[in-house]
Amino acid sequence: MNIAIEEVSSLRRRLRIEIPADRVNAEFSKITSDFQKIAQIKGFRAGKAPLSVVEKRYAKDIEEEVRRKLVPDAFREAVRQKKLQVVNVPGVEDVNPAQKGSTFSFSTVVDLAPDFSLPEYKGIKVKKTDVAVTDEDINQVIDRIREQRADYRTVDRAIQKDDYVIITYTGKVDGQPIEEIVPAVPQLGKQEKFWIWIKDNIFLPGFGDQLIGAKAGEDRSVSVTFPDDFAQEALRGKKGQYEVKVEDVREKILPELDDALAQELAQVPLAELKERIRVNVQADKERSARNDHAKQIFEFLRSKTQFELPESAVQNETQRALYDIVRENQQRGISEQLLEEKKEDIFNAAQTTARDRVKLGFIVNKIAAAEKIEVSGEEFNAEIQFLAAQYGMTVEKLVKRLQENNSVEKVEEDILNRKTLDFLLQSASME
Repeated sequence: MNIAIEEVSSLRRRLRIEIPADRVNAEFSKITSDFQKIAQIKGFRAGKAPLSVVEKRYAKDIEEEVRRKLVPDAFREAVRQKKLQVVNVPGVEDVNPAQKGSTFSFSTVVDLAPDFSLPEYKGIKVKKTDVAVTDEDINQVIDRIREQRADYRTVDRAIQKDDYVIITYTGKVDGQPIEEIVPAVPQLGKQEKFWIWIKDNIFLPGFGDQLIGAKAGEDRSVSVTFPDDFAQEALRGKKGQYEVKVEDVREKILPELDDALAQELAQVPLAELKERIRVNVQADKERSARNDHAKQIFEFLRSKTQFELPESAVQNETQRALYDIVRENQQRGISEQLLEEKKEDIFNAAQTTARDRVKLGFIVNKIAAAEKIEVSGEEFNAEIQFLAAQYGMTVEKLVKRLQENNSVEKVEEDILNRKTLDFLLQSASME
């Protein structure tokens, strides 16, 4: 097999591969024989048609199958022979027809892993994060629990700061209904039975403060000025006028912190509930500390290591980062309109994130290789079982899904990354 390598750029190569005729003939014979076993041809029993008849009847299918088999096999062989560290294959080019008695050739573009030197990665200085749990930490968790179980009781009095008020309103700007100005966000212009917390700049700047003193059943006119950086561009800097009816005034009442609450939450006394909370807070702080220490280590490695990145790897990772950013913003309630307005900023952020991820991936893999850190079969199986339990599916179903999404290697990569990070944390110099 003839292999010619052309340098396209520092990390990109074009391989021109030519397969000799005898190997092409052998593959044609094998594929034709396979077709013969299943061929359904009129006048012959299934699988009994002569090879010449099969070859003529299925000529195009056989040629396509031969090509489909030869290309990946020859590519893998070429990569092994030339000892290339291929990280991505942007595309196969110039695939000639496969014909019996003739050589078969094609070319493919590959991106290579960068060659670089590692900095001293043992003993990286890391600022230690405090993981001590205080009474204040526990009280904050308990306060959140009490907030979640708060009772909002109707009160027969005027609205005060920190009250929760149910209102119905309509708004206009220069006499035009706001819902017509920003139809994508109709709740800005009109809403019935809307809950608002009377706190600084909740909902719209100054809106809640202008309701203070009103009682249930009263009407109020509320004036607002939309900020210059308001999410809806059509309203930026404009003055809005809202007609508001106060439907109900409510006061938040928190449950008492006692054994009765602890029994309701976890069927344990208050002291034991606090101890469980302490254990959970400790675990959260330790996870957070690990993430912080990892961030410091990774930032050190990225800053101390300079090398070019394969653009195809960056492009692929950018698409994943874009998906993550858009999904996260959608979950936060960001409108599609605003995402479209910010698409250039979002793309730039995704590309920066992608370059950092790709660079760190090469560094971590090189450290793993240098330290002979590997993933055992037992570790891989344990990870698969853990993920299956986490997703609520059988191991077989999870493995099938991973195979369909070409994600099996990603699972192994995640394990390797964790093991390498463990090594780096254990060898770090905590300050």
